[in-house]
Amino acid sequence: MTQVVEFFRESSIEIPLDEEEARELISKVMNDLGKPEFKINIISLEDEALREMKKEYFQQDVYTDIISFTIDEKPVLEGELYISPERIRQNAEKFKQSVTREFARIFIHGTCHLCGYDDITQEEREEMTALEDRFLTQYFDK
Repeated sequence: MTQVVEFFRESSIEIPLDEEEARELISKVMNDLGKPEFKINIISLEDEALREMKKEYFQQDVYTDIISFTIDEKPVLEGELYISPERIRQNAEKFKQSVTREFARIFIHGTCHLCGYDDITQEEREEMTALEDRFLTQYFDK
């Protein structure tokens, strides 16, 4: 069975979550969402680079913590998660969360996107947040 999560660093800011712990978390979420075979690349970028991607691909000139792209779905789900460690750290402070927990939430969030969940409408955001909370409690908060 193919379960690959690779990390690529183009940001000067460290990811505080251990890569093996992140792989295990993503694997559990993918299995739970019915996608047991996957290849996911996680690319950490500087905040401004992720903002430029948001403008280019979504026509939104905003800062964001993550952008998800599903590349292929069959036979193996292939996707990419582009993250801004700087923005994730700011959000941890803003939402009074540990930095490590906020990174875990963002990895879960991106994984849900790769599996077809969205967060455009209020109803979708509520469903996504409920999934994030469930997976954090089930697989991360120990």
